[in-house]
Amino acid sequence: MQWHTPIGYKVLNGKIVVYEEHRRLVEQIFRDYDSGISALRIAKDLKDRGIKNAHDRVGWSHASIGRILENYNYLGTEDYEQIIDKELFERVQKRREQVRVEGSRGKHRPNKRERLIFSGVLICAECGCPYSHIQPSHKKERYGIPKWKCKKYVYQNRVSCGGGFISDSQVEEVCIIAINKLIQSPGLTEKYEKKEQQVSPEYRRITRCIEEAEDMDADEMMALLFRQASERYKTLEVRDEDIKAEEMRETLAGREEIEEFDEELYRKLIKQIVVHKDDSVRVIFPNNNSIKIGYRDL
Repeated sequence: MQWHTPIGYKVLNGKIVVYEEHRRLVEQIFRDYDSGISALRIAKDLKDRGIKNAHDRVGWSHASIGRILENYNYLGTEDYEQIIDKELFERVQKRREQVRVEGSRGKHRPNKRERLIFSGVLICAECGCPYSHIQPSHKKERYGIPKWKCKKYVYQNRVSCGGGFISDSQVEEVCIIAINKLIQSPGLTEKYEKKEQQVSPEYRRITRCIEEAEDMDADEMMALLFRQASERYKTLEVRDEDIKAEEMRETLAGREEIEEFDEELYRKLIKQIVVHKDDSVRVIFPNNNSIKIGYRDL
């Protein structure tokens, strides 16, 4: 994976210099946030305008804006020329901290152990195995960032599964996007229509056969009873998903879009996250509705 200079700079003749067009963009991001515009709103505006990021892609998120706002290189270092003045930078950091404190995540920022709340939820799309949380064995390995990978993936000896890697922050950002999508699109919580019949026509037919049976042998009767139980279970599954959908609607009632990872909402609204090798995930909700989200730029 290629290393990139922070947006606002470029490498010219082996030296890091200010990239004027992106410098103005970085300054605007800081000024907008300082004026009270949220990181989420800034990201949406940049995407709507088709502005490219440091990776030359139109891929902006709350997390990527946050990384820009907290990058101390913009104050000037031995390698980087100053872009943001100290007073503006400090005001932005103060507001960032205030947002964390006011948000549910700010009251208690998850530590590494607590981030394992994603265990059992992340599933490999390639082989169906759950993901495990690993620490990098070397600083250069994927930038030294703790990440999740398929349990069947082997790093040095042999690669037995090609499932993608995903970091804690990317999982959290995926959850933020998914929950906001539920808020924006209430139809995602209403996949199953309310049914007047509590059992299926097939269940009723099998039940009539059992009730009207006279000379049926034991094996045939047992087979019918198994089929009856199977049909009843399907009906109960649908009713359970209807209940889950109603619980989702109750959880989201009156909610505004979130900017920070909310563990309580995550536990109530995210059933499973299937990770694909193309740096995308499919988020499955309790009612079995789902959406696909790309996480490469998160």
